[in-house]
Amino acid sequence: MLGPALITASFLLALQQVEPFATHLYLFAWCGLIFTFDRVIGRIEGRSLIARCGPAFLLVVVWSSTTWFFFELLNLRLENWYYVFTSDRDSVRMGTAFIAFGTVFPAVFWIEHALALKNFSFLSKFGSASRRQRWCFTANHLRGLQLAGVAALALPLWQPHLFFPLVWSCLALILAPINYRRGIDGLLRQLERGDYKPIVRMLLVGLVAGLFWEFFNFWARAKWIYTVPFFDELKLFEMPLAGFIGFPPFALECACVYRFLVWHRLAPAFGAYTQQTPRPLNTAIRSGAVLAAVVASVAVYRGMDGRTIASLTPRTERATGLDETVRRYLLDEGVDYLTQLEGGAAQVLWGRMEERLGPEQTTAARGVAALYLHQGIGVEWGNLLVRAGVRSLGDLRGRSANEVLAIMSAVSENGKRLPRRSQIRVWLRRLPP
Repeated sequence: MLGPALITASFLLALQQVEPFATHLYLFAWCGLIFTFDRVIGRIEGRSLIARCGPAFLLVVVWSSTTWFFFELLNLRLENWYYVFTSDRDSVRMGTAFIAFGTVFPAVFWIEHALALKNFSFLSKFGSASRRQRWCFTANHLRGLQLAGVAALALPLWQPHLFFPLVWSCLALILAPINYRRGIDGLLRQLERGDYKPIVRMLLVGLVAGLFWEFFNFWARAKWIYTVPFFDELKLFEMPLAGFIGFPPFALECACVYRFLVWHRLAPAFGAYTQQTPRPLNTAIRSGAVLAAVVASVAVYRGMDGRTIASLTPRTERATGLDETVRRYLLDEGVDYLTQLEGGAAQVLWGRMEERLGPEQTTAARGVAALYLHQGIGVEWGNLLVRAGVRSLGDLRGRSANEVLAIMSAVSENGKRLPRRSQIRVWLRRLPP
């Protein structure tokens, strides 16, 4: 099957440092997994979801990107994660960001659809409405939920260090009442009739998708790193364990958003998302909505490109902390990126360098390279650290985040951005023993 083959090939090529798989492993792996679920669905139902959507599948990708860019906008204030070692070519960086964010909806809904086709016994017990608590939603209840959603959005923007988890419920709280008023069979209608099975399934989907998101991210070169307050010590992959609690409600948010879009005929209908308004918006309004979403996404991308994207692909030629002789030797050996100096295959290169340049220069070069590569420090901030007298990870030991920021500020040129304290704390906490 194409999906599993793409995943396997991507990992094998990434391990061999083959581009673009080494840098963009996450993107290739997720596309492979979506294709895998799509083929499973196609074999069971006779037609895959992508085939059913046709060209409109592109709208699923566009709205997926737009929805995630909403959270990227919030993260400009929350500062809960940042990206490292993304492409140093702006067009490639933007394109891969849009495609990667565009896999969110297919990931959630394709996994959900596949799980819905299987009659799991542990989910069946949630489907009997006669034995379940039924909820009642009055107009006041609906207004209360939406006010709670506004609060879940406003409080993290006011005090991000205290209320940041609330952002993973704000869209569901705001949109679920809107969908309910339109008669859409979504979250609140399911609670109203006591049918918890779709809700529990979606919560499970969020957890499954979250595990895949973090697993693929962990092995990718271009990746995100978390700086979540209070919970950064105990992790699974790059995610603090407590952070996995956010994936199930995020999946519910995706469902609420997509039901809203399908109702207004802005996205293709499939599976559990088929209810549409009998009075569709005219073509000009629908096209304008999609265009506005793309423009807003580009604007958010530009904001995160200067703040959330912390480092770019570390090109050897830009690493001024390396001795000129060493840098020229590496370039002659075909080491265009410092990331090629990682892994088992790099040991042969280091051995040849020691024979050619001697152990002293090689040891110093290894120390500088490790500094640049540590937690995505990269060339820009690596050069600054070297200028400040930090030439290896050992030189960071025993320092506080404030100290490191101070020495970097002292040698920084005016107008040059500096890392956030939360990022420096990640560098210091994750120093090798």
